[in-house]
Amino acid sequence: MSESGIVAIVQARMGSSRLPGKSFELIAGLPVVEIVLRRLERAQNLRHIVLATSNDPKDDILARHVSRIGFEVYRGSENDLVDRFYTVAKKHGCENLLRATADNVFMDWTEVDRQIEHGLKNDLDFVTWQNPDFPDRMNDFAGEFISFSGLDHVYNSTQDPFDREHVYPYFLNNEDKFKVQRLDVAECLRTDIKFDLDEEADLHVVRAAGENMRDPILTPTWEIVKAAKRLNFIVPDKY
Repeated sequence: MSESGIVAIVQARMGSSRLPGKSFELIAGLPVVEIVLRRLERAQNLRHIVLATSNDPKDDILARHVSRIGFEVYRGSENDLVDRFYTVAKKHGCENLLRATADNVFMDWTEVDRQIEHGLKNDLDFVTWQNPDFPDRMNDFAGEFISFSGLDHVYNSTQDPFDREHVYPYFLNNEDKFKVQRLDVAECLRTDIKFDLDEEADLHVVRAAGENMRDPILTPTWEIVKAAKRLNFIVPDKY
């Protein structure tokens, strides 16, 4: 990580309705949340990484483990993610930040660096992704670059529960108020395989991919995607 980079704020919780406990599921023997944090740690343009989880007792296990392995933890509202991000960003004096989620297990540190560099160079408020080959798979391996001024605007402009829980919708639904750009996902990462961890079927894919790589933290994401394509996943509808 860089001494002069920006702060990555990683949201994670155990209370998912579709896949409870997903942030602490084991992939190749390691909890999902640890893999995400360790992979982000390899980005050159980040100076600090914070886990932003909720103050619900269900998330004690996340907070304990992440603190034990040496990362900062902030605990706040379970559903108001805008407040979580705003509080952490203000504490660290961020001019810009990276929003990441533990759903994107195999974070690509190269994409993260490219995204940050693009956001800083062009003085943008919000940088997200688009996938020219598979539009539904736009952001399985990176995060969102957000300016603090943009986040501050969202914090003070909306109390809509959907906006507050998901952070990004207000930017995309009000592009006239912000400088927003979408980067093309790197060609080597374009796949129709869903790596975003939402449901049991996704866990099957991510776990199988994790068991077929040399290291879930050090393996470049393009190698994981290439291996997953060879596995030719057939995911059953129900488990």
